[in-house]
Amino acid sequence: MKRILFGLSAAVIAMSFTACQPKSKPAPETEEVNPVETQKTDPMNTYVSIFEIPATDIDRAIGFYQNILGLQIEKMEFPGLEMGLLPFEDQMVTGVIMKGEGNEPSAAGITIYLNGGNDLQPILDQVEPNGGQILMPKTPHADESGFFALFLDSEGNKLGLHSEN
Repeated sequence: MKRILFGLSAAVIAMSFTACQPKSKPAPETEEVNPVETQKTDPMNTYVSIFEIPATDIDRAIGFYQNILGLQIEKMEFPGLEMGLLPFEDQMVTGVIMKGEGNEPSAAGITIYLNGGNDLQPILDQVEPNGGQILMPKTPHADESGFFALFLDSEGNKLGLHSEN
């Protein structure tokens, strides 16, 4: 089972690595680059490269996120593991819904904030009708950088939304 999970994780990481690479600045072939120095000097466009959302019912979780975000999620099945792959084309970060050993939904721990687009309220309006729960309604950030909200998804995971308006 651990081999399957390792293999699938490696495949997702490989897809994400390919999708997240800048296409306009190929590295010169003759120049040796120190990865540690490059990481210190090259600005990161995002600190997150992949996120996984645990699920106990993959179909329910996929339906929840499809309905609140208005997008299609590809379902993939492997022995002992089911995944919902969020669209990753033109994305800096790859998102995956995971059902399988070691993927337990939780409202504790790290909170991922999803992009709420121009206004997070239309997404937030879809949370409860699709089996989620609003924990904090649309609230302005203290530094006036936009708005955020917190919710529980259909699986019991705590997530956030962020938007500029």
